[in-house]
Amino acid sequence: MADEQVAVLRHEAPLQDPPCRLAGRRVTVTAGAAFADRLAAVPVMPRRAGVQTVEHPGAGLRLAYETLALPDDGQRMVVHLPADEATAAALDHLDGRRPGALRAVNG
Repeated sequence: MADEQVAVLRHEAPLQDPPCRLAGRRVTVTAGAAFADRLAAVPVMPRRAGVQTVEHPGAGLRLAYETLALPDDGQRMVVHLPADEATAAALDHLDGRRPGALRAVNG
């Protein structure tokens, strides 16, 4: 997960830009050598789709995600959906919805 998040940072923020470089140095001080090594490594493209596991006190959740990039604006939207029926049921239970109800999308 850390490798993926650094890849997103490297892809989205030009490290030659002085504010981005300063932010990278500040995070390096806080996060230490592991972050510095990842940041200095050969950049890789961030994954645009996959499955993330989220630990929640009420349930373990598996969320499928897909990233939709808007390159002209430099923005992106990440869409998460339940990756399996157990996660869908757990989300319904956590939110108090009836099973299979329409899911709200918050932006």
